[in-house]
Amino acid sequence: SHYPLSTSDMRITPLAFSLWTESTTRSSSHSATQAMFQKSRVSKLFFIPQQQRRHVHLAGNTSVRTRINAIKTLGISEDAIPPADPTSAYNSQQIDSASSKLAEWMQPKSSILCITGAGLSTESGIPDYRGHKGSYFQGHKPMIHDQFITSERHRKRYWGRAMVGWRSFALSRANRGHYALTKLEQMNQIGVQFDDRSNYPSFLRDRSHQDVIGSGKMSIITQNVDGLHHKSGSQYVTELHGRNDRLVCMNCGHFHCRHHFHDLLDDLNGEFLESVWDNERDDNNNSSELRPDGDANLRRDDAAFYDDLLVPPCPRCGTGFLKPDVVFFGDAVPKARVERCYAAVEASDGLLCIGSSLAVHSAFRFVQAAASSGIPIAILNVGETRAEASGLDVTKIEAPTGEVLSRVADEMLSDHR
Repeated sequence: SHYPLSTSDMRITPLAFSLWTESTTRSSSHSATQAMFQKSRVSKLFFIPQQQRRHVHLAGNTSVRTRINAIKTLGISEDAIPPADPTSAYNSQQIDSASSKLAEWMQPKSSILCITGAGLSTESGIPDYRGHKGSYFQGHKPMIHDQFITSERHRKRYWGRAMVGWRSFALSRANRGHYALTKLEQMNQIGVQFDDRSNYPSFLRDRSHQDVIGSGKMSIITQNVDGLHHKSGSQYVTELHGRNDRLVCMNCGHFHCRHHFHDLLDDLNGEFLESVWDNERDDNNNSSELRPDGDANLRRDDAAFYDDLLVPPCPRCGTGFLKPDVVFFGDAVPKARVERCYAAVEASDGLLCIGSSLAVHSAFRFVQAAASSGIPIAILNVGETRAEASGLDVTKIEAPTGEVLSRVADEMLSDHR
């Protein structure tokens, strides 16, 4: 099959490695190595002519949005004010009131579908985008799909920053909010059964989510790519924007383990890492903080800083470049995944949005669909969301996600017994 379905254990085959190293083994000098690497036949395949910059998603979607249009989807204005700090802005009485309000909303329902966002993972040490300390308020500009696909320089910058930030991101643990949702799923307090109408040909199916296609059950649609719902034990999760722990080749479509790829990056770029640590040791502002995407904000971030970075091609085919199996800004969520989410929304009797401003259309469209169908909507979030700003009829619960969900799950578990 042109699009193999199995994942790879990331072992570097002799053929693939020899293709990549054919021009690098003739000199011990790093500069000479880099110069020859740039001239190798593998590196030439990283260049995409302007007229061919139309990327067809492996799941059958086409993305031709420009960088400008992609940036417009970030959903934050220059004069926006960050919401309150959820760790200190709410007293015990307010938390009790919020918990009771959510429990009362959930009580009569039997098919609640949840949509979760970055605000749920902040207790795990992963920053969000638009919250109290949201990365967008710190000047963070996320990777744009077209940049990654068409520019080797942008790919090098991405991998250079990821070498510093991603391992901390990957080691993050699920928090009490994640575990509360797992409890609610196990008690059948959340989750919907629906008719899976995904009848696409096999080559158009959502290869990234074969484990859920055909199951006809969904509890959570998450916008997060951190995998923390799975770490907490939730079973019926659809990762709307993909998985950050898996890579996919843009040439052959093969999946690869990101942990193993980072081991290879570290081995090949020891000098680069040393220069990063040297810069960061001199920085008193701790600028190398983790970003929501799993990369890090480095003190030095000019394009030339990443020029000598060595990023190997796909170990399977030896020619294509690897991309995280996520939906970057400007790309489109695979159609089959979207259709399953719509089907789950239609089968629900309540939509609960957790820790999300709903600024991005990829998730907000499901809220709109629920509103159009008269499905009750509740929002647990600190700060105004796009739903309220759009005038939708919602039950708004302004409170921290983790503590409220934990209390509600404990209360329902007590009643369940």
